[in-house]
Parts: sequence; C-alpha cells; structure tokens
Amino acid sequence: MKALEKMGGAISWREFEIGYLFDHVVQGRRLKKDDQIEGELPFVMSGTTENGIANYISNNVRIFPGNSLTVDIFGNVFYRSYEYGMGDDTGAYWSNDNKMAKYTMLFIGASMRISLFGQYDYGHKLRSSKSLGKKILLPIDENNQPDYEKMDKYIHAIEKLVIKSVVEWKDKQIEATRSVVSK
Repeated sequence: MKALEKMGGAISWREFEIGYLFDHVVQGRRLKKDDQIEGELPFVMSGTTENGIANYISNNVRIFPGNSLTVDIFGNVFYRSYEYGMGDDTGAYWSNDNKMAKYTMLFIGASMRISLFGQYDYGHKLRSSKSLGKKILLPIDENNQPDYEKMDKYIHAIEKLVIKSVVEWKDKQIEATRSVVSK
C-alpha cells in the first residue's frame, strides 16, 4: 500500500462490513448443467477456472448487472464489467450509485478476497447472507467513510505501472531481437 500512501500522504483505514458497502447482495438460483441451454449469456458458478464462468447460456434466468462483484461458496471474488447469470453457489454484490466505479470495485474486490481467503471449502460454504457481516479494510475519507476516490486512483496507478513495465519489457525484447538480427 506504499503506492497509495505516496498518492495522498498518510492513509487512514477502517473496517467495514461487506453488507454496509452494497445496495444489493443476491444469491443466484440453481440451474443444473443438464438444464443449461447454449447461448451467449455468461453463466457464473463457483471456481476460479475462466474467472468462474462455467458456461454461456440462453436460459431465462435473472440477469445481474455489470460493474458488480461475484463471490462464490469458496470466497473467490471476481469483478464483472458485463451482465451475467449465476448459479446458487455464487452471490452478486453491487450498488446503484455511481461512487463505486470499476476501479473502486476492483479495490473492494481485492480487499474482500484477502478477507475471505482460505476460510471456505465444500464442508464450510460461504453464502451471500453469511458474508454481510464479514469485515474488510478500506481507506477512509475525512468523514470516516470509504474513500472511493482514493481507491479508484490507487487502482489506476497500479494499472499504469503494470502497463509501463510491460511496455519496457517488450521494448527490451524488440531491442534484443534487433544485437541478433543485425549480426
């Protein structure tokens, strides 16, 4: 979090219950694999393969909004920028206001992932209703509330650093291909 501190001096942090952060926390509904009809709607279930997307369906299921997080029974957290359906082993988390944009949601999702990591398995499954009281650590503003702007700026800064390092790596690869081609 040193990059976050460089952005705005000392950072104050506070724990927030997950249920406090979201207007909507909804568990999906069961849709057995045999009942899924091939289509284009991403269908999210538990697991990390393909970020939890188990299939693409055309069934008449509830469609959840983009700019939301999904949390499965194992505590795996993924950001969704697109609409999707989901099974009963996954919950969707979102708010209607605009203060939680993509990068803010990515920050919150990372904090949730850290908080939930390693606590759940087939014998001890996480359900959305059980997650509401779980606490995550977030930076706060002068009113002791989540500092969404700081979270957004932090993820933007990380993205820029990653892009910069990839470009530098690629430039080195291109240059190395030139000590070999020109000989």
